[in-house]
Amino acid sequence: MTPVAWVVLLLIVVALIALPWVLKRRRRPAPAVQVIGIELTTWSDAQLYAVWSATADELRRATHSDDAATAARARDLLLTEIERRHPTQTATWLTSPTALTGQPPTFLLDS
Repeated sequence: MTPVAWVVLLLIVVALIALPWVLKRRRRPAPAVQVIGIELTTWSDAQLYAVWSATADELRRATHSDDAATAARARDLLLTEIERRHPTQTATWLTSPTALTGQPPTFLLDS
């Protein structure tokens, strides 16, 4: 092999090794990440609804356990805030089939 061929081969190997890292760095922050560490008391009910919906999508397509864990943590924080604001509706929603399917609490849209 010529020296040029070795250099080309080395560049290809480096590119293949670096590709997953580059693709991961280019991803936009997931909606779940936007919830963690944020004061949710200032959010509107519509914002809570929107992020709940987005985390459902994240949970469905989560391929890494870290992604699923982050979405689950975000859901926990969202649920805590929703329950604080609407305890009666939340209790009713949590016992409904709608909650079991992961659908967001539609009563948040009535506010």
